Amino acid sequence: MKKSVLIVEDSKSQLEMMKKLVLEVDERTIVYAVRDVSTAYATLLEKTIDVFIIDIILDTKKSGDTSGLRLVERIRTIPKYMFTPVVFVTSLEDTTKYAYTDLNCLSYIEKPFSPERVKQVVKKALNFSTEKEEEQTYCFRKDGILYPVKVDDIFYMESINHEICIHMKKDNILTIPYKTCKQLLSEIDASCLIQCSRSTIINKNHVYNIDVQNRYISFKDINDKVMIGITFKKKVLAEFENGR
Repeated sequence: MKKSVLIVEDSKSQLEMMKKLVLEVDERTIVYAVRDVSTAYATLLEKTIDVFIIDIILDTKKSGDTSGLRLVERIRTIPKYMFTPVVFVTSLEDTTKYAYTDLNCLSYIEKPFSPERVKQVVKKALNFSTEKEEEQTYCFRKDGILYPVKVDDIFYMESINHEICIHMKKDNILTIPYKTCKQLLSEIDASCLIQCSRSTIINKNHVYNIDVQNRYISFKDINDKVMIGITFKKKVLAEFENGR
């Protein structure tokens, strides 16, 4: 099973080195390497992270900065991340007690860090996994704002005029900047979502009927119908045959 690691480090060179060391421990690991708190927070909301590696000082221009600690305080308020392994990267000895007791830190790495020490700690941390939420939520981004949407609320998504229209329960429609179907499926990573044409993804849990002859799909609770692309017909039918 692939694990995912989020590294938050303001130094570009150290960030790349840390990413390299994590992949040396397990090359299958998905590594998200970011340099600021806002990007880190958006990432952990959009993805499910199994291990956090966070530098305590993320703004070296600010005296007494401990924004890495503040980030973990926010992380611990999210139910699924209450016990997810956190490894701090630090040169501040006086913060380690707080990190261990109040923030349930798994371990810490002192700067300048030893590559072997990093790999030892990462190997230990990868033994843990964050449970995926039963009601999976994905955060769509539009104009710098995150819109959390439960995957189960999505009926289908289609591209129209270089935008993606997300059709949801209660006739709600969210429009976001264009992404390919491949990008959406990769980012949301939900088995219930399948592509049925070049421009449309459906949630098979809401499908009422498949008209094979006329190549369209109808849904429960809404009157909308979507077409099945000729090249997608076989794949779509196979998805529903396997689900029986």
